[in-house]
Amino acid sequence: MGSQQKIIAVVGDVHGRWAEMAAQLEVARGFLDDPDDLELILQVGDAEVTLDEAQLQEVYAKPDRHRLGDFHRVAAGEIALPAPLYFIGGNHEPWRSLDRNGGLVRGGAAIVPGVHFLGRSGVVEVAGLRIAFLSGIRRPSGPVLATAQERSDLSETREHGFYVQDEVDELMDAGSADILLTHDWPAGSGFVHKTALVGDEVVTDALRGLRPVASFHGHLHRREDFEIDGIPVFARGCWGQGVPEWVSLFRLDLATREVTPFRHVR
Repeated sequence: MGSQQKIIAVVGDVHGRWAEMAAQLEVARGFLDDPDDLELILQVGDAEVTLDEAQLQEVYAKPDRHRLGDFHRVAAGEIALPAPLYFIGGNHEPWRSLDRNGGLVRGGAAIVPGVHFLGRSGVVEVAGLRIAFLSGIRRPSGPVLATAQERSDLSETREHGFYVQDEVDELMDAGSADILLTHDWPAGSGFVHKTALVGDEVVTDALRGLRPVASFHGHLHRREDFEIDGIPVFARGCWGQGVPEWVSLFRLDLATREVTPFRHVR
């Protein structure tokens, strides 16, 4: 595989089901002529890298979904991933712990070997790809908070999963990117959930400003492929939905600025 062509996996919402994700990645790799061509795994939020009960208290979730997943088995080496994984945060994460780490964009170490948090917002270079990203979702009621400190000062766990204006500004200042990762979708898909069109205009603005080769998203637990202003947009589903709804492979050609999703059909 040449330096201008990359094969990547993109994973939707994991919600702590790391063993299942690892198994589905192996299924996806079965569609490659050489499974080792998979260079990296990108995950679009709600990974829940929750190691223990103490960290679980940092995660906002409804009572029936508030559970400790199996990420501790990744940390123990019992679950192996086929390539390095880089993730952004969603609205269900151990946010106090992630913020202490700071993410790759702030020089943070791997969460565990081979699993890297990108950070709250910004742009990083990974495996020759310039990746712009925004963690969290828009605050659903009330104004977007101005700073991370304002958010940190709030005791309500749910508030930690919302981005702030400083993070939006940092994303908009990224300049250009090969890939855009956000948890929520951009507005403009036409998909209606319940009685409202989904998507975030902030993400749409970032998409139009950065003009990446492709953008990847999660949050809505639904696979959808569409375009905005000619830019390919790929939303992935959630755990239990299999290949390619949850775990998909893509070929990126940086020379031609084209992205090709694998068909995953035998």
